[in-house]
Amino acid sequence: MKSGSPQFRFGLLSFNSGGGGGGGGARHPTLFASRSFVLLFAAIGLMWLYCFTMSSWGASSDRQDSEILRQQLLDLSKKYVKSLASETGEVVDGPYSGRLTGYDLKKTLAVMLHDMMRRLDRIENRLFSGAGGVNCSGSDSRLHEAKLRDAAMSRQTQPPPPPPIQVQQPASSSLSGAAPAPAASDEVDASMLLSGYQENCEIPLESKFEYPDCQAKVEWMMKHWRDDPCYARHGVDGSECSMKIFLSEVEEFCPILPFRQHLLRQNESVAWVNRRQQLDNGAVARESARLSLLEQLAGAPGLRERVNQRWQSLASAAVEGGWPDRWPRRRVLAHVGYLSQPQHWPPAEAAQWADLLAGVGLLGHRLTVSIDGVGLRRQLLKLNYAKTECQGKRDSVITHLVTDLVGILQVRSVLGKSFARFACLYRILAPFGVEPKFNDQSFSSSNELNTPVSGLDLSPMQYLSWLPFTLENFYLGLALPPPALPNMTNLPSRVELFIFGFGNSVWKDAAFYLAELRKHFRRIHTAVSPEQHPDVPAYVVNHGLLNYTQYRGLLLSMVSNGGGIFVGLGFPYEHPAPLEAASLGLPFLNLRFKPPLDRTNSDYLREIPVSRKLRSQDAYLESLGEPASFLVDLEAKQLIPATLARAAAAAAAASANVSSSVPKDFTPAAYLARVRALFSAPSLCRVAPLDDLSTSSWAAVRNSTDVATAAAAAAAAAAASAYSGGADVLFYLGVEGRSCSETCLSASKRSVCAPDQMRVINRRLELQERGIRCKRIRYDNSLVFPAISKPGHCHFLSHERLFSCDERLNGYSRLCPCRRLA
Repeated sequence: MKSGSPQFRFGLLSFNSGGGGGGGGARHPTLFASRSFVLLFAAIGLMWLYCFTMSSWGASSDRQDSEILRQQLLDLSKKYVKSLASETGEVVDGPYSGRLTGYDLKKTLAVMLHDMMRRLDRIENRLFSGAGGVNCSGSDSRLHEAKLRDAAMSRQTQPPPPPPIQVQQPASSSLSGAAPAPAASDEVDASMLLSGYQENCEIPLESKFEYPDCQAKVEWMMKHWRDDPCYARHGVDGSECSMKIFLSEVEEFCPILPFRQHLLRQNESVAWVNRRQQLDNGAVARESARLSLLEQLAGAPGLRERVNQRWQSLASAAVEGGWPDRWPRRRVLAHVGYLSQPQHWPPAEAAQWADLLAGVGLLGHRLTVSIDGVGLRRQLLKLNYAKTECQGKRDSVITHLVTDLVGILQVRSVLGKSFARFACLYRILAPFGVEPKFNDQSFSSSNELNTPVSGLDLSPMQYLSWLPFTLENFYLGLALPPPALPNMTNLPSRVELFIFGFGNSVWKDAAFYLAELRKHFRRIHTAVSPEQHPDVPAYVVNHGLLNYTQYRGLLLSMVSNGGGIFVGLGFPYEHPAPLEAASLGLPFLNLRFKPPLDRTNSDYLREIPVSRKLRSQDAYLESLGEPASFLVDLEAKQLIPATLARAAAAAAAASANVSSSVPKDFTPAAYLARVRALFSAPSLCRVAPLDDLSTSSWAAVRNSTDVATAAAAAAAAAAASAYSGGADVLFYLGVEGRSCSETCLSASKRSVCAPDQMRVINRRLELQERGIRCKRIRYDNSLVFPAISKPGHCHFLSHERLFSCDERLNGYSRLCPCRRLA
């Protein structure tokens, strides 16, 4: 990446050096030495001429004449620098390109001139004091007065101390405030520059938390930067500063250093999507993007059909969305990994993929799709991962690699040892989500949290869940189109059922339940493979495997002919199909699990990177309550008829006046806003979340009286607004043994846990500024940290990828950041 022209600001001297690009061989150092001697003699002559003039004029010299001479000296210096830059165009330049370069000579010149100007000021002051007149330059007095003004202004504008942490229980810990430490001076002495000192490359403390892998990458480069010559070609010269520049401007593991941000803006070459142009030429552009996407999906007819159906409902939302006029245009590789496995029912990933592919194409991103291993390998070869160890990621032909949990394992197999080097590119569709403790390699292995995708060591925000099961993941959601009923040709009849469940054992175990349903409903439908499900009763109309259009048409016909009910048999768990049915007006009969299912008593959940307990087949719809979901307890047989009657009444009402009972988070416009925000972010390797997600739903919190249910179903409570940068964040010391999700919900009915802010209070100084003094400190990888165990006993988290909102442990009061939503 072209770094631009370095800028010098030393004392009274301020100018741009110009010139000095890389490449080519350097000229002999003696040529520079001869020119330096010429400069030295010229500078000495100018200095003595200036001093002689000042001594001749004495106290009667005019301040304006002094400033004119000063300006002439600066002008001559600038001309010399420009001349030097033009004569040394082939010299490898820059602050981190080695010694005896054009930058070193220009830096030396700047230091000499700064020293000369300082000495001339002293001569002026001595002449002035000897003559008893007025200071002709006035520089010292002006600088002194300016420093006094700046000090007074800083005292007046000093920000107020942070608000104290609110205690939700009587705490005996000592509370005291602490004054912030004074800021260190940024002034650099000229002698330090001559001895090799470079710009301040310290990473701000807040950025250290946002980029947790930065320091480890710097330490690795300290040992291995000579292993590949391309590091040197990128400007790495062995200094820590050059390595941080490489890791921030070529890689994405470190933040852009403050003094380099203006150079990055000057050289930024990001392509942008212009929304106004899309509106003007939208129909042609969108149709071209649709045909291109469908052509790439020719080998996956089922997904191709779903994408085409979703495209129509998302297209109008893309035109009407109230977003900014411009957003970055990304180069997205989408590898659909689930297609490599045989499926007897469309998995949850199918719904996620259909919405995401349509949304990415509609928003103008350059989308490439692979649906098999051959296509994946061909696309990954464009990364040139085998050719060099330090390829620039910011200039990569792929800016985002989207795949699913099956596909990420295939990506790792193809990339091998290079898998971690491209970690910032990955966005992974994870229907159940991935909890931080499964993502962290060291924690998952030491605690035997073994699943096929454990230990990938990514940012938790790189996992895209279709429901916000955990606030640490990115809530992508779904785009559920509004129902469009066919023309009613028959008079409404009785409510019909659609049985949702696959796996022959599920049907066999539900024989009693199916018989009970037959007593109350005239007609029962399903759509499963007859060969894979021989125990489907004869009175159930099995339509066989249907494509998406046929399946959706069957549900809509049930609604239009008197109403339909979507019936779960207990598996699959937390699938999008019941929510899609609810959006069409079909309530869901949700089987209750006793005891709740988790990794300890379910072979299926043992392979899923989550540890939550499922109390029903669909915990999210359970939290929404009736009429979206009706809980059915097979052990309480006497209650089943009443539950079926309420569900039938809700289905009939929906048939008469079709309305969706799902939150507005799932509208096409809300979904596209999240997709746009996801791909507008330059990197999700950092811990900090996105700031411009704006949709939320509070149905689950409003309708739930059980705090644990509302916390587990933060689907509605958190949604995307939990990561809105405009909302207020309050910090609470929770009740002992309570999770942060519960603490935030009990603190305010419009607050949710904000995991991105946990890094703020994971520091002793921050707690002291907020009123909690730590007498004893412990750092460890416990999932309930940061926390307080006893008065003055503070516990902090060592690895910030393990921040979790839902963990609790007796004996610890968690320090919880809670975000109030508008």
